[in-house]
Amino acid sequence: MNYESSVGYLLEVFSSFQGEGGTVRGSCFGKKQIFIRFAGCNIAHKQFGTSGCFFCDTPEAQSFEAKKYQYEKTPSTQIFSSGSNPIEKKHLLRIVNSLISTDLHSISFTGGEPLCQLSFLLDGATALKKNKIIYPLYLETNGSILPNESQLSSMSNLFTYCCCDLKDKSSYAAEKTQWKKLVQTELTFIKTMISINILTFAKLVVTSETKVHDIEWLAQKLSKIRYSDGYTVGLAIQPVYLTQQKRVKKYSVSHEQLNRIFSAAAQFLPLESLTLSIQAHKFLDLL
Repeated sequence: MNYESSVGYLLEVFSSFQGEGGTVRGSCFGKKQIFIRFAGCNIAHKQFGTSGCFFCDTPEAQSFEAKKYQYEKTPSTQIFSSGSNPIEKKHLLRIVNSLISTDLHSISFTGGEPLCQLSFLLDGATALKKNKIIYPLYLETNGSILPNESQLSSMSNLFTYCCCDLKDKSSYAAEKTQWKKLVQTELTFIKTMISINILTFAKLVVTSETKVHDIEWLAQKLSKIRYSDGYTVGLAIQPVYLTQQKRVKKYSVSHEQLNRIFSAAAQFLPLESLTLSIQAHKFLDLL
């Protein structure tokens, strides 16, 4: 779904620490960020035949037309006010300005799926720069939407970092017959981001149902995507985080399986390009 660039649909805006990404190029793990969470996810709306990842940690962000968004009033207080969607970029700028703190490292655009509202994403990011809110911009995306040449040109001037959420087959993000189509699009997206000098890495959530041969296939594909200096694109392997006890029992990754997954990836990826990621903000009870 596309909207006019002057307005967009958000779910929330807040300040917190980036809790994912590990130690590969492009990661902002542990850095203080302002998070701008977009409403709407194309994968959750059956673009690849399913209702999205079963472990989605923000299912309320799947709807394209959330009536309300919430925003943190003061950085890191977790005290929120609300506003009505669609939001104009001038209101977004005011909120972001109010959340700037001395320890702020970067501004994250997440979702949902920000690229579903690509015009508003680019317009909002441009407005930040024009209004002298000069912080590195970080994009978190599923990489299933490929921008056109004009949009890529804008992105190369706006974004410093990008995390692309590769979808394991066990995520149920796609029907089995469409999984490779989804992943091939994501791999193309990663390669494209690197080609326009955005520091990009792949994040992969793994579950008890993750297959070692799928990891080998993915790692082999990623091993062919390199920066101009020869650095191989990073892969952050993230054990699934679940709260429902039935799902915890069924889908949590054992230590033995996690080691098998890492060993499989390490057959193809240099160790500097391979890292563990955890949702640290969940364990610390942060936003």
